[in-house]
Amino acid sequence: MNLKQMEYFTAIVGEGSISGAARSLHISQPPLSAQMRQLEEELGVTLFDRGSRAIRLTEAGRLFYNRAVSILEMTKAARKELKQLEDGLLGTLRLGMISSVETQGIITSIASFRRRYPRMSFRISEGNTYQLLDKLTTGQIDAALVRTPFPEESFDCRYLTEEPMLAVGRADFFPADCGPKLPLKELAALPLIIYRRWESVLGRMFPHPQPEYLCVNDDARTSLMWAASGVGVAVVPASIVNGWQSAPFPMTAKIISSPPLTSTIALVKLKNAGLSAVGQHFFQSFQVPEHGESAG
Repeated sequence: MNLKQMEYFTAIVGEGSISGAARSLHISQPPLSAQMRQLEEELGVTLFDRGSRAIRLTEAGRLFYNRAVSILEMTKAARKELKQLEDGLLGTLRLGMISSVETQGIITSIASFRRRYPRMSFRISEGNTYQLLDKLTTGQIDAALVRTPFPEESFDCRYLTEEPMLAVGRADFFPADCGPKLPLKELAALPLIIYRRWESVLGRMFPHPQPEYLCVNDDARTSLMWAASGVGVAVVPASIVNGWQSAPFPMTAKIISSPPLTSTIALVKLKNAGLSAVGQHFFQSFQVPEHGESAG
């Protein structure tokens, strides 16, 4: 069974006879009849009753006709989308981004994607992960770049790259002998600055008694700004720390370990939500450089 046979079959139904379909398809009737016999043999059913001038579909024929029409329509849509890719994507993508993914590497990756498809454009919405998930749910944006953890059940997710969470602050906050990594139990003793989504995660991981947080906020940049003032230690993703120079003193960054604390950048869209060709291609093909790499 192939697409050509489906096209022949739907043409016969549309014309009402094999002879009429042969004329509209510009082929002779015998090979068309042969194709239909072959199709019926492959399917193991009779698709229409012979013996009358006008064809009459069997129950199996009616069912197959509906399926064939759907398959041919999907094929037509796929060809159209592929043609759009060949000609260059055209359209606007409404993309949500949290602050901690607005790094040079990711912005460069988006710019590189745009250079490949110069007829597309972006409308960026900013907010924290939960705000952007709400915008996805209400149809205000098409897709979003967010970070785990978040409730994932309602979304299609592409997990792009995982990176460690760091403890960032003045050097004198950290034990002198702890090296590049800081065990979680020692993190609990520090004046911590975290953003809100991590409160419950850390609460499950920290030993009892639970620490009292110095500051709980909604944005990784806010956490870094507080750390840069010298009052405490921020817990933030590694990529947002690169190039941070806003503190009047050198800040130290430690990888949180034992157990490790990580976050994954995810490109998400609402489940069962239709996307334009622009949105579909971005969702399926966008890549994030690994931590420490520059985008090409």
